[in-house]
Amino acid sequence: MSKREKVILLQDNKWGKKYEIKEVRRGFAANYLFPKKEVLFANEKNLIWLEKQKAKKVQEDLLLEEKAHQIYGKLNNFSLTFILKKDDKGVPFGSVGFKEILAELEKSGFHLEKSQLLEFHPLNKLGENIVPVKLSTKITDNLKITVK
Repeated sequence: MSKREKVILLQDNKWGKKYEIKEVRRGFAANYLFPKKEVLFANEKNLIWLEKQKAKKVQEDLLLEEKAHQIYGKLNNFSLTFILKKDDKGVPFGSVGFKEILAELEKSGFHLEKSQLLEFHPLNKLGENIVPVKLSTKITDNLKITVK
């Protein structure tokens, strides 16, 4: 009969999500997970700490959601224009990558990460391109990028 131990996961992994309480074999927890600092034992002190962390995460999520709403209002009618060099036939050389887009957004006062540009691929077609931008877990907006 194997002894089991309740643990708190400190990061997302194949056993579960961050701050989830799992029951694992005592030896596995003590010899593998705990030395790698992937878990805490689910004792009274650590459960109190867990509740504080969850409350802090909720507050951070509310702040991020509020910032996302503010950005959504500004980004809603925002567009960027890039000019690429073209050959004799009008075919553009190169493309517009995420670095150029993020740099232009930064100049305009928007701070976004590469991971927020959903389904992004370098833009090398002339005309208007719509790039979905994930502002928060609930809010997604479209950014209009014109390549000339």
